[in-house]
Amino acid sequence: MSILNRLFGGSNGEAATLDGPAPECAHGALVPRWDSAEDMGKADRVAHYYCEGCGQQFSPAEAEAIRR
Repeated sequence: MSILNRLFGGSNGEAATLDGPAPECAHGALVPRWDSAEDMGKADRVAHYYCEGCGQQFSPAEAEAIRR
């Protein structure tokens, strides 16, 4: 395996770090997503939240729990 494959995930899909596996995401960059353009900007109409750090999606209730 080449050095680039080892650094950037190679065949197993996980990025290597010097200290072992990558740290767990803290979900600090949650972005609201709405189902329709008419709902955009309305906090009570958020369909889900998207974490820009890891790409996971969370329901509004899950996002509220993460923020606490």
